[in-house]
Amino acid sequence: MLDNGLHLASGRWRATVLPGFGANTVRLRYMDQDILRYPDRMEQLRGNPHVYGMPLLIPPNRVKDGTFGFDGRTYRLEINEPRHANHIHGGMADAPFTIVRASGREAVCEYENRGERYPFPFRMTVSASVNDDGFRQEIVILNTGDTDMPVVLGIHTTFIEPDSFRVPIGQRWETNDRYLPTGRMLELTEREREYREGCLAGGEPISGFYTASGQRAIIGDFGYWASDHFTQWVLFNGGGGKGFLCVEPQSGPVNGLNRTDGYLRLPRGESARFWTAVSREGA
Repeated sequence: MLDNGLHLASGRWRATVLPGFGANTVRLRYMDQDILRYPDRMEQLRGNPHVYGMPLLIPPNRVKDGTFGFDGRTYRLEINEPRHANHIHGGMADAPFTIVRASGREAVCEYENRGERYPFPFRMTVSASVNDDGFRQEIVILNTGDTDMPVVLGIHTTFIEPDSFRVPIGQRWETNDRYLPTGRMLELTEREREYREGCLAGGEPISGFYTASGQRAIIGDFGYWASDHFTQWVLFNGGGGKGFLCVEPQSGPVNGLNRTDGYLRLPRGESARFWTAVSREGA
């Protein structure tokens, strides 16, 4: 399956990008060490596209009832979490990007959305690159429509479960039985403060929505950086014992499209730029 991707290399770093499947950086290695959880077969990725590599989500996580209002209009998304009557994870994770250019160190891919995967037209350009210092991904969203559009971006980054981690979380969003924020903010539990200060993974279930109190997480031996647009962190490990830990930067809260302060308003003809990076700690 990985032979279908674009293979990047520089020094001790290797990355594989799948243009035809969401421009997902599906594999990242430092020397012989894999950093991201990656699939052995394409069928695995198609079957569960959000827990391998770095899938891109617009909008991330859940949208209540699959509906939101913007500038006096109501928009509808697919109810793809019927158990809770929510839309979840957007439609970009498997989008067929085209290759703009590719070299041994960089891949630039592009997708032109005309309303089929999100109800506003936009062009999304994803640049993945490696150099001797590590990996960097840039995402540019250009509003190609005639009106403003709301943008909430998330990256469902799925790390191989590390021995230890530290994520700069602030407060926790209280959630209801549909896994939607109630709007109430909670102080961190004792264990969640350990997530922030640094702790062993432990194998217990991890799941929560948090504000960001910083832009750099430490995952085992690696730093994971997110640009300032990312104001939230989501943590998830599939109930524990699955061998992975998702550390997900989001540019707005879960169900942010239904909050006036939960999204970036992108005027027509303008673009927003986001980035993340992975580096070796202490290198």
